[in-house]
Amino acid sequence: MGGTALTGQIVPMADLAGVSPAGITVMCSGQVSVTDTAGRFAFVSLSANSARLTTFSTGNLNLLFTRGDGINASGSVSSSASNVLVYLQKTQASIVATGQSKRELEGLITAISSSSITVDDASTHGPVTAAIAPTTVIRKGNQTLSATDLKVGDRVHVKASVEGDGSLTAFEIMLQQSSNDNGEGQTRELEGLITAVSQTSITVNNASTGGPVTAKITSNTVIRKGNTHITPSDLKVGDRVHVKTTANSDGSLTAKEIMLQNPGD
Repeated sequence: MGGTALTGQIVPMADLAGVSPAGITVMCSGQVSVTDTAGRFAFVSLSANSARLTTFSTGNLNLLFTRGDGINASGSVSSSASNVLVYLQKTQASIVATGQSKRELEGLITAISSSSITVDDASTHGPVTAAIAPTTVIRKGNQTLSATDLKVGDRVHVKASVEGDGSLTAFEIMLQQSSNDNGEGQTRELEGLITAVSQTSITVNNASTGGPVTAKITSNTVIRKGNTHITPSDLKVGDRVHVKTTANSDGSLTAKEIMLQNPGD
């Protein structure tokens, strides 16, 4: 296998959160590079068949990261990679090749397991599933999480690579808001046309999911058009509304505020 260049950047995580990424020694294929103040490093003429290179699997490059403050971690990446991001902890490194075909998802989790995550993606208005690999980085801020820390209803941002068969593999999952982040339940906003309404509930064809979502109407629900307070009887099927809701323990929604945006004919 011929030599290839490799550049990368270190992202400090978990036990290195807030620590400078400068001055970390990176070793690969018998070469040594030291990170700059931004955590960047570079190699030339790397070979996955080098006698001085340990590989986790055929065709993979193994990188070793060390520094005098206790950093001693390693990780592998395909020898076809030309640029990588390294999510680094003191004794663990997850390496993700960049420049490959990628896709980003953002929305609420509708299904989660140790091997996959399904997100109600705002950009496609429907569920999208990505595989979770052993190298997938899951975090909230600089705190490293596992798949078991994620729950249905959590809001996440997922960065995924597109495989040759069109399937997705998540290389980073960022928890943006847990469904248990506040005592009143997670806030969810709906916007679209009313498909059903009564004194006790409203159903909206929600633009972000492309389907109907129902919320309870209580005596505490504020219903208004501009600054004018109105009642459920003032709402009609076909009206466009913006609804702020909270999630109940049984998974149902309760409308906190319904704003009439555009009355139907």
